[in-house]
Amino acid sequence: MVFKKILASLGLGGVEVDTVLPPHPAPAGGHLSGQVNLRARSATDITAITLYLVASSRAGEVELARFPVAGGIHVGDGTQQQIPFSVPLPEHTPFTVLFGQQLPGIQLGVRTEVSVASGSAKGDFDPLLVEAADVHQRIMDTLGLIGSRFVRSELRPGHLTGLPVPAAQAITFWAPLPEGQPPGPHVPQVTFTVLGGDAGATVLADLAGRPGTPDRYTLSAEDIRRLSNTEGGWSGEVDRWLVNALAKLNQAPAAGVGSGAFLQSHGPAHAQYGHRGGYKYSGYHGRPSMAGAVAMGVGGAALGFLGGMMIGDMIGDAFEPDVAEAAAGAGLEDPGLADAGFGDFGGDFGGDFGEF
Repeated sequence: MVFKKILASLGLGGVEVDTVLPPHPAPAGGHLSGQVNLRARSATDITAITLYLVASSRAGEVELARFPVAGGIHVGDGTQQQIPFSVPLPEHTPFTVLFGQQLPGIQLGVRTEVSVASGSAKGDFDPLLVEAADVHQRIMDTLGLIGSRFVRSELRPGHLTGLPVPAAQAITFWAPLPEGQPPGPHVPQVTFTVLGGDAGATVLADLAGRPGTPDRYTLSAEDIRRLSNTEGGWSGEVDRWLVNALAKLNQAPAAGVGSGAFLQSHGPAHAQYGHRGGYKYSGYHGRPSMAGAVAMGVGGAALGFLGGMMIGDMIGDAFEPDVAEAAAGAGLEDPGLADAGFGDFGGDFGGDFGEF
């Protein structure tokens, strides 16, 4: 994007700066390549050009990484310069494209900062797409096979997840709907927070909106290869994470656990963390649940997880009225925000990451 007016106000004269990113998605864990184009209407000495990788969601914007790409550049009057770059995407970069479909909830982009002796200016937001690594696709694919249905993708501040990163990607989904059980608000939501890629990954699994410490699973590169090369490897592993998370449904949260626990009531809002009206999931036994079977019919196993967005009316109509009613009874404005825990950490993004 061109931000000539901002640069001119800092004494950069008529220098135009335009950062060009590739139109196709960048690979997760790979490199982002592009070009910074400079065009001068008056001679200018640029001391530094820095790229900022940022991610934004409804909770705010966070800086994921910064990359110095050039410095000590003299742009002569009436001249143009092209500065190519290739920078590594950090492991905590969230993926925004899965199986060729763009996930809602998180926007990635690059801001370009140009510095001269008199100051610096950040440019506009250049959108960026990042496709899921193979390990991400296998985990999400398995959730679709089991019968889970995508709900949302969001950012969680690193210090709230215990991970040494500015922010981590959290994928929330409906738990599988076993055969013979009706859809409804008794079906819980589960969140997998995923960090890393094919060289190694960490997954945190917890019940959405429930205070407490999530289950932590660490996969080495060898673990990923083993699961990928073993029949039923991923289905067994991911299902184990899911079963362990759902086992906490009947466990009362520890007193005082979780941010904001002092202000949590013991009424309906507390009940959302406990027993979910007889919901039972005994694990994946080689055949998808009802939702999984329909999603597979729509787009195949690979699209089963995201197939929920296409068949959402079938199950969503049964979920949403009761969920909204329960949230209203608990004094919550938005059940999605309540499950995500935005009431607890929305302010953290605004305070810690609100520099832009």
